[in-house]
This record gives sequence, structure tokens and C-alpha cells, in this order.
Amino acid sequence: MAAPLLASGVTIDVASLHPDLLKEVQHMVIAREDLLLHVTEVIGRGHFGCVYHGTLLDPSGLKLHCAVKSLNRITDMEEVSQFLKEGIIMKDFSHPNVLSLLGICLPPGGSPLVVLPYMKHGDLRNFIRDEAHNPTVKDLMGFGLQVAKGMQYLASKKLDESYTVKVADFGLARDVYDKEYYSIHNKNAVKLPVKWMALESLQTHKFTPKSDVWSFGVLLWELMTRGAPPYSDVNSFDITIFLLQGRRLLQPEFCPDALYNLMMECWHPRPERRPTFSELASRIAAVFSSLSGEHYILLNTTYVNIDRVMPYPSLISSQMGLDRACST
Repeated sequence: MAAPLLASGVTIDVASLHPDLLKEVQHMVIAREDLLLHVTEVIGRGHFGCVYHGTLLDPSGLKLHCAVKSLNRITDMEEVSQFLKEGIIMKDFSHPNVLSLLGICLPPGGSPLVVLPYMKHGDLRNFIRDEAHNPTVKDLMGFGLQVAKGMQYLASKKLDESYTVKVADFGLARDVYDKEYYSIHNKNAVKLPVKWMALESLQTHKFTPKSDVWSFGVLLWELMTRGAPPYSDVNSFDITIFLLQGRRLLQPEFCPDALYNLMMECWHPRPERRPTFSELASRIAAVFSSLSGEHYILLNTTYVNIDRVMPYPSLISSQMGLDRACST
């Protein structure tokens, strides 16, 4: 079933956008009449909206399958402007491991819609958790290698800080349940995926390429557990203390030691000690190429943690001392 674009309570007056911005986005805006949503085909649901299967009529008249992401969180024109600026950057991405942007639709009676290529296998988390699929250790590591290469490409684009890939773009659980989130910025009721966030991001609410490396390490862990939720026994409100104590996610049963050691480097408490995405891609590729034989084992069982002592010294005492110094 196809239907017109969904409307919301947000009214967007494109004419009120800055003229320079309008000029830049004119080649990426998709006309309402060229886009249909298949409202009965929900590809995914997330905190910021839904992703629907859609049909896009391209300039040559061909009908293309696409994914249409609704952005329910955008509520004013300033946010629309920011969203469009980010879209301009995405439009120029050209890499096999980075999702490109087909365009943006700005319906007059609703919030913006992002039009992306249709991925027939759906999201990675559901794919690797599906019992009908039988990925091996090497398969799962290969997925991680592709993500690392995509991030290496993005880093090479030298995006400025305002366009740093945010932690929310990481993690296999793009439809994370509310329990994995809590509101940090109460003023705007913004919810962040705390179990994917770097220690310093939890403390400062700021994100950098190095905090993205931390999040990538969590994604690797998710891959090697076939989509297990990270820190399942830790309350979201306690995750900062958990990490300050020097504790980290434990090694999954079938995860090669070399790959787990790399995860641990991603979670180093000092950001400058973490590897770059270029280093990650190179080192994961080396581990990947070394695997054979038993490393092709099918992972159709739940993961079992390998016990390991706390890898980093506790920062609780030094953090308390710092807090006291700041309060005097």
C-alpha cells in the first residue's frame, strides 16, 4: 500500500530559511509528489522516528526502492537548518561502506523526511540476531572491518567538530529500548545512548572522533555477541561509575584475543591513547586475514563472558579529588 507523505504538527516554511542555505540544498530536495511512503512497511522504529519503505520517482521517470526516515524530533526552523547543513555533507559521501543520501523532502505540513538507499537485508543488528542466518566469527569481524573502513573515510573528509559523527549513529541497536537511554540535557529532554558513550562524553556531554572510537569498540563487542545488549546487568544511571571503577565489557566466548585487546584500547580512559580509525581498519584487517579453521565456527549460541580482571585502575578516588578541588 502506498500513501502520501505523513504529516505532523510541525509547519515548515522553506522560504524562511537563509537564502544561501536554500541555494545549497536546492539540488537535494525531493518534491512531495515524487515520493510515496508504504505506511504498512515499517523498516525500523527509533527514538527519533520511523523508517518506512518508500518509492522514489527519479528525474528519468524510474521508480526506485528507498528507505524514508521520519525525523519527529525536529520542531523548529533552526533545527531544520542544522539538519539541512548535515544533509549537504552527506550528499557528497561516496564510499561503499558509508550510506549515501538520496535527498530530503520538506513537506509543507510536516517534519523533514530523509530519503536513503533501500537496504534489502535491513539493519545489521536484526540480521546477525536472526536465527535463519549463520554468520561465523570471521563474518562478524568482516562487518566490523567494513564499519571501520567507512569511519576511516569519514575521518579523511576532515569534517569540523559540528559535523562529527555522533555516538547515536553507532551501535547495532538503532531501535534501542528506552531503558538504554536516559535524559542528560533535561532542559531539552534529549536522550542519549549512554551505554555506547565514551567516559568523557558521559561527564562532559561532548563528542569527538576519539569518543566515536570508544563507541565503535562497543559496536565490535555487539558484533561478536551477535547483538547482545551491552552492560545488560548495569543500570544506565550507574554506567559512569561502572566505567570510572576501571570496569569494561568482558570478552565474548568466541572473540579472538587480538580483537578483544583492540576493543580494550578503544575504551582507554585517556582519549589520546585510543587508536585512530585508520589504525583500527588496518589492525582488524590483519586479524581478519589470520583467521581460519575453527575461527569459522558458527555462532548460533548465546555468548559467554570470559572472566578477566578489571583492565584499568579505578578513577573514583582521583575523580573525587578533582571534584573537591573544583568545589573549593
